[in-house]
Amino acid sequence: MKYQAAVSGKRRPVPVASGGNGIDALPDEVLQHVLSFLPAAEAVRTCVLARRWRGLWKSMPILRITSEGRTLNRQGVRKLNKFVNHLLLLRDRSASLHTCDIELNTFRSQDVPEVNLWIRHALLCQAQTLTVHLSHDNNIFELEDLPLVSCHLTRLDLCNVVLNDHILNFSSCPALEELRIEGCYTHADMIVSQSLKRLTILDCIFYLTTRARISAPGLVALELTEWWGRTPLLETMPSLVTGSIKLADCDDYCRKEDDGSCFSDNDTCEICGSNNDGSGDCVILNGLSEAEHLELTAEPSVYVFKRDLIWCPTFSKLKTLLVGEWCMDANLGALMCLLQHTPVLEKLTIQLNESPSILTGTEGMYKSTGQPFAPNTPKVLEIKCEKMDERVHKILRFLSTNDIHIEEINIEHSVGSSEGTGSWTFSSLDSARLALEERSVEEHV
Repeated sequence: MKYQAAVSGKRRPVPVASGGNGIDALPDEVLQHVLSFLPAAEAVRTCVLARRWRGLWKSMPILRITSEGRTLNRQGVRKLNKFVNHLLLLRDRSASLHTCDIELNTFRSQDVPEVNLWIRHALLCQAQTLTVHLSHDNNIFELEDLPLVSCHLTRLDLCNVVLNDHILNFSSCPALEELRIEGCYTHADMIVSQSLKRLTILDCIFYLTTRARISAPGLVALELTEWWGRTPLLETMPSLVTGSIKLADCDDYCRKEDDGSCFSDNDTCEICGSNNDGSGDCVILNGLSEAEHLELTAEPSVYVFKRDLIWCPTFSKLKTLLVGEWCMDANLGALMCLLQHTPVLEKLTIQLNESPSILTGTEGMYKSTGQPFAPNTPKVLEIKCEKMDERVHKILRFLSTNDIHIEEINIEHSVGSSEGTGSWTFSSLDSARLALEERSVEEHV
């Protein structure tokens, strides 16, 4: 069915049963809610069912603008633009718009969907939730570089679009609480919001050679996972409760780490020893210092966490901490530094990769502060590994040598023994070390 025909209702009505029974007995608000689960084109098509249905679509609280899984050629893009423009023109402007979802597949023509126009219209209609998801094949599609202005927008979800400076300044969106950015190309030097509480950035590209700064003092939850480019610098987040940072393919990578020359002779490495942006600021850890729960994982050669430990803040509220392979330097100095700066830590989880090669690397650039470990911290130690090897023994020896008393030790592994996947729970470091040493002897007999 042609889009325009659907909007204007110029199709022969389909006979339906009368009498006010069944679905026709439901109030208009309920029927409009049901229509909100349909793509906009299908919702409009219901206008041919009966006289009562002709105007219901005009007051739907949710608009789902979609290409319905199709690749759009030039004609398809033009039809979509015409349909959506008529849809927005004929919609009841007095009706509240709660959500606008824009989800489009690939479009292969010089014509492009008028997404920027639809976004601005949705904000004028006081939309509270806005989603813009384009196919990954459309990664050159740029959103208009103008600030979003809305007193009603609370959630924004962007996927596979190009973002420039002004659109990531949310000073004119005082109600915005949740922002999710996935697979986007960002050319902004700052992400700014005073109201934001939850921020998720997944698989994005930061193009600038200097670090983008994230200024969101109201954040409660933060997730940064696997981006390309320089790691963003986090400004103070005094309300933060949970943070998850995963560094993998970013540009903050020291190739000297691979051959053992990084930090040689305890000198600062010329590659990873500076911010390369004119400042000596801590990149990640200062911004996370008020969190209660953290997950910090990175490839061993990504230096951001290790470099940040030079200025390691005190995590005065941190209760649970998960760290990855990056903290397994030769003398476990990174682990020592973290434990000296987490006075109320209750649970420490160490997640190890399969390869133990980094264990034989050089010492890190950070030094022990000399301050004592907090008593009975952490209470629970959890080690997750694919294979039981010397690294597990090294961690236990390190904790025992530094007289760190742990009430419960859980060790989980997935491969590498005759028993296959296994897990052990111990009540003390001594019992854990003894059991693992006996097991090692048995495996070598």
